[in-house]
Amino acid sequence: MILDTAIIIGERRLQSLLADGLRKACERQRPVLVSTVLRAPQHDPLAFFEHGGRIATERVFWSTPGGEYTLAGVDAAWTLAATGANRFADAAAAWRSLCADALIDDTFGVLGTGPILMGGFSFDPLRPATELWSAFPDGLLVLPRYLLTHADGASWLTINAVLTPDSTLSAEIEAALRVYELFEGEDAPSAPGGPLRHAEDVPEAEAWKAIVREVEQNLRRGALGKVVLARQYRVQGRGVFNPARVLAQLRVGYSDCFLFAVARGDHCFLGASPEQLVRLRHENVRTSCLAGSIARGATPELDHQLGDELLASAKDRAEHEFVVRAICDALAEVCGGHLTTGAISLMKLRNIQHLFTPIVGRVSRGRNLLDLVERLHPTPAMGGTPREPALAMIREFEGMDRGWYAAPVGWIDARGEGEFAVAIRSALLRGSQAVLFAGCGIVAGSNPEREYAESCLKLRPMLSVLGGIS
Repeated sequence: MILDTAIIIGERRLQSLLADGLRKACERQRPVLVSTVLRAPQHDPLAFFEHGGRIATERVFWSTPGGEYTLAGVDAAWTLAATGANRFADAAAAWRSLCADALIDDTFGVLGTGPILMGGFSFDPLRPATELWSAFPDGLLVLPRYLLTHADGASWLTINAVLTPDSTLSAEIEAALRVYELFEGEDAPSAPGGPLRHAEDVPEAEAWKAIVREVEQNLRRGALGKVVLARQYRVQGRGVFNPARVLAQLRVGYSDCFLFAVARGDHCFLGASPEQLVRLRHENVRTSCLAGSIARGATPELDHQLGDELLASAKDRAEHEFVVRAICDALAEVCGGHLTTGAISLMKLRNIQHLFTPIVGRVSRGRNLLDLVERLHPTPAMGGTPREPALAMIREFEGMDRGWYAAPVGWIDARGEGEFAVAIRSALLRGSQAVLFAGCGIVAGSNPEREYAESCLKLRPMLSVLGGIS
């Protein structure tokens, strides 16, 4: 087996690195990060993620649109939990501190290898949390003990450890080599199962439309420019939902989206998001504006007609421009004059199409990805504008705990670079229960019936893979 050879070749390096890390931890009386990267055999990252459930309660998954690269992490070598309004800065500082003394053995330098944190944040740390999101704090970033990275037709295995003065070398080596178990069995995850047993709106349709109507009347009086209102949809399956199998279905049907999952015990938050929040690599920053929606057409002619209707919609273009302007304003300080917006176009997904504008720029040296995440979250597409008054109105009217819905999910490496998406088209799974989320941007002139219909469209990706619709 190729993995055997890779481990044998790397085992001496790994043992030496762990021994050096333990010695350093004892000398400095503080944790020391040790990380080694090996070539790995071809293996489905989703199978790696699924098999990880045999040995660990913490699992994470990330895949870019079109499968440019895929990350699957199993077990936690280190976990960073952050709370409150300063969670992004606190997380960045803690990660910088750990990486400062790290011993990293990586001769490849491939994107998404080496020590990286994977996870996400809540939408609004100022809103009281509920039991629904008890497994997901305001911020949670996991350093996987085992990380499988697939890109450009090749795979790499990263093994991470965080050593303390109390660590033992034999135990750390034994833990590292448990990775063998994750490569046993090549079967790709299958479909999640049959139809749902039960589904319900939370709140019910008419109650949600009434909330939209009241908020729209507030906006008509000039209180704000835009407020995003979300709703929940609860479903009961006929069996336990398997996150890997749900992801497998999303990979087939929504390969043009970011696929993500953060699993903790029997809780798993996952989804297929079309919306990139921000990517930072070699000081180049990339983000996008995705706001304004309409259905796909049953025929090419109808699809083209609907797309033209969306492009011509004054309401949707105004909503879109809110987002573009806000993103550019948020990045202006760190990008200076090096910020460019592309032409507005249509992003066509399986069951919905959106107005789309790409935005690229260049940041000054030393900028951290989490600094950009903090500047951008929440965009007007997820919260509204102006930001703080819109969030206050969401707290007053929405009546639910969004948790991680519409919030940043992604990964960051030891250089402070990486990528985050916006956690929409998502669901929180627990056993045979799932809670789905969808939201709509409300502006003066919004129609409650149309907004409700749009929210239903946005629920379709998750409902389709959970067995709710065909």
